[in-house]
Amino acid sequence: MILYIHIPFCDSKCGYCAFFSKIDSNHLIEPYFNTLLLDLKHQLYIYNVEKISSVFIGGGTPNMADSKYYKEIFDTLSRYLTDDSEITTEANPNLLNKEWLTAMRDFGINRLSLGVQSFFDDKLALLQRNHDVYHSKKSIELACEMLDNVSIDLIYDCNVDSQSRILQEIEIASGFNLSHISMYSLSIERDSDFGRNHRFDTKSTDSFREIVREGLKQKGFTQYEVSNFYKTKPCKHNLGYWSSLEYLGVGAGAVGRVGKKRYYGSKNIESYIANTNKKEVEILSEEDLILEEIMLGFRSNIGVRCEILEERKIRNVCDSKLCFVKNNRIYANDLFNADNLANYFI
Repeated sequence: MILYIHIPFCDSKCGYCAFFSKIDSNHLIEPYFNTLLLDLKHQLYIYNVEKISSVFIGGGTPNMADSKYYKEIFDTLSRYLTDDSEITTEANPNLLNKEWLTAMRDFGINRLSLGVQSFFDDKLALLQRNHDVYHSKKSIELACEMLDNVSIDLIYDCNVDSQSRILQEIEIASGFNLSHISMYSLSIERDSDFGRNHRFDTKSTDSFREIVREGLKQKGFTQYEVSNFYKTKPCKHNLGYWSSLEYLGVGAGAVGRVGKKRYYGSKNIESYIANTNKKEVEILSEEDLILEEIMLGFRSNIGVRCEILEERKIRNVCDSKLCFVKNNRIYANDLFNADNLANYFI
C-alpha cells in the first residue's frame, strides 16, 4: 500500500495550476490537520493496512504549514513504515528553511521534491510563481546538504523557451547533487487561471521534448516515464501508481483506490473538516482497471502484461518497432509516444 496526503494551502495561485489548493486560508491550517489525522487513522483501520511502502505529501504547499502539525501524523504512521519506506514531501523554494526541513527529516522525511519550475526569472513571472531564481538555488543547496534524495520540478514548452534556454536550465540543474528531475510540458488546464482566461499564448507553438530528453540524457539522467528522469533513484511512489498498486488518499481533494473502489475527498476545506469521512465513491469495473494499467504502463518503464493485450496487436506494434516484449511484458520504445500507443490497444 502507498499513501498520499494532500495539503491544500498556498501563499499564491500559479497560472497553470489546476490542483486543488487555496490561498488566504491559513486560519484553517490547525483544524485541517486535526481532521487530517482523523481521516488517516480511519482509513488505516477500515482498509486493514499492514505496511506502507511510500508516503507522498503534496499540495498545495506542504511547507506552508509549521512542521509541528506533522508530528502526530508521523507518530501514527511509525508502526506502518519499514526501513526502506520512501517518504517524500513537496516544498516551495521561497518558504523552505532549515528549521522546517530539519524537523521534517527528524519525523522521517527522506526525499524532497522542490517546485523550482524554472531557472529564469522571466519564465517564473510568466508562470506566476512566487519565488525567484535566487530562492530556488539556495533551497536546492539546503536540501542537498540535508538529504541524499532530492528532486526538482521544471516546466518547459513556455512561450519564452528556446533550445538554448532549455539546455541552460538543464545545465544549472545538473550542477546540483540531484537524484531526480521531473520536467513537464506546460499544460493549459480548463480549471487553471490560464485556462479560465484563455491564456493559450503562454505555451510555445513548438515542443522541446526531444531537447529535454537528450539534454538530460547527456547529464546522466534516465527517462523512466514521460515526464520523469532519475540519476540515482527513481521515485518509488510514482512507480507504485504506475504499477497499479492500491493507494490511500488522505485530505481534502485527495484520491485513493482500494480494490475496485476509487474515492475522492471533498474539494472544500470547510466541508472536509465538517464531514471527514464523507467521500465521493466510484466503483471501477475490471475493464476500467485494465485500461488504467495500459495507460500507466506504456507511459513508464513498468510496461504492460502481455496477457491483457491482443496478440495480433502486440505483433503489429513490435513489427513496427513501436514496442518490444521482455519477460511477458510489453514496453514502449519511445515513452513520448505512449499515449498514442495505449490508445491503439484500447
